Amino acid sequence: MLSGNFPARFDTTLGPQVTVIVEDDIQTLRREVAAAGRAVMAKTLSYDEFMQRFAGYDDELIADLVDLIEHLPQRSGFFGAGEKHWAQYQSQIAAALAALES
Repeated sequence: MLSGNFPARFDTTLGPQVTVIVEDDIQTLRREVAAAGRAVMAKTLSYDEFMQRFAGYDDELIADLVDLIEHLPQRSGFFGAGEKHWAQYQSQIAAALAALES
C-alpha cells in the first residue's frame, strides 16, 4: 500500500487505512519524483524541499530514490567519497531514475 502526502489528484480514499492509486497517477507521480531527483543532483532543487515533498511514500521505486538522496555522499573533505564510491553512487542514482521514468 502506498502512503504519504499525495496531491489530491492521486488520492482516492476508501477508508481510514486504505488509499488506492490509479496506475496512470502513480506513473505521473514517479516521473515527477524522477524530475525532482534530477533537480536535486543538479542543485536546482534543495534537499530539504525534495524530502519534504517526497519522503514517506511507500512506493518502492520512490522510496529507493528518496533513500539514495537521503544518503548522498559528500564529494570532498576528509570524509568525502572516493572516485570509486562516487561512481557507484551515480550508477545507483541513474538506475533509480530510469526505473521511475519507465
